[in-house]
Amino acid sequence: MSLKPKVPGGETAKPVDTGCLETRDVPGVCLRIESARQKIALPYALLLRVDVAEDQTTCEIGFATHTVTVRGRHLREVYVAVSQGQATQISVGHSANFLEGDAYYGPLITGIQIEPLDESSRARR
Repeated sequence: MSLKPKVPGGETAKPVDTGCLETRDVPGVCLRIESARQKIALPYALLLRVDVAEDQTTCEIGFATHTVTVRGRHLREVYVAVSQGQATQISVGHSANFLEGDAYYGPLITGIQIEPLDESSRARR
């Protein structure tokens, strides 16, 4: 039995996993959020709201102590996972791993901004 030689360009392109969202079936205690400059774990008990833009390029996650703004593409999956307590971690995808035109599955997070709320903002919530 002989092996068939590989023909360049004959491979089928498989979607790349972005690794931007980790989930589990059981609701988590904390949501880990990792950007290029910050890492933080915030308890789901402090979660107040989750909003996603109609074009799915921005998702805002409001906690009693912090506001997290997630930017990217196809962020509805992030919205659903966080709102159901199933997201364990969200992080920025490493864009160096993706070429223009690459197919990928899941959300692609390109930026995360984590802002702590001051005492007066906390009192209003």
